Amino acid sequence: MGHEKSSSGRELVRTVASKQFADVVFDATEVALDENLPEGILKELPVVGSIVKIVRAGQSIAGELFVRKLLRFLKELQGVSRDERERLLQKYPDSSDKQRILGENLLLALERLDDVEKPSVLARFFAAYVKSEIDYISFTRLARALERFNLELLPNLRWFYTREEPIVETPEEIIHELSLAGLVTVGLRGSGTIGGSANYLYSSIGASFLRIGFNVEVQKR
Repeated sequence: MGHEKSSSGRELVRTVASKQFADVVFDATEVALDENLPEGILKELPVVGSIVKIVRAGQSIAGELFVRKLLRFLKELQGVSRDERERLLQKYPDSSDKQRILGENLLLALERLDDVEKPSVLARFFAAYVKSEIDYISFTRLARALERFNLELLPNLRWFYTREEPIVETPEEIIHELSLAGLVTVGLRGSGTIGGSANYLYSSIGASFLRIGFNVEVQKR
């Protein structure tokens, strides 16, 4: 089983970096896990094919949903240039432990996502890493924040950072939830004094989360 995971992890990185990747066109929302799954996709994206075979063998709903998450993740990465994707293999050479670990971590990150829209957002964060717009630590922080974030609170997060109309009512319990996702920093105003209280501040990760994941520009403060 460990060997299968290692193989799938490496294959995911190779798939993203492959020359043919950007030429594969598919609509992930319409791909079905049955005999109608286009064989062309399986040939061009072998990591998908091997995972589909595992899912079919076990007839797992969770597995079916995982394949759909993987396809949405890969589809979003089609916007990254071939040169930028191929440079992945310079950082993560074939058969290296670094390549295996990166691929396995991506698969684990996808597995933990609990919303059908999140794989595309994760792909935008990973694309920013591939293009050297952020470093790997920032990518992992954004991925963890995405895992903990309730997408239904996106209007609240946007309002907190931009204060753009329309006004979104955001009670403190929701702001606290945003802080638990790591997207808002908690400060202590007058800590240790009578009347001291917590206050919520902007964070660089929160700003990057909105800018990279949702194309929301946040002014520095």
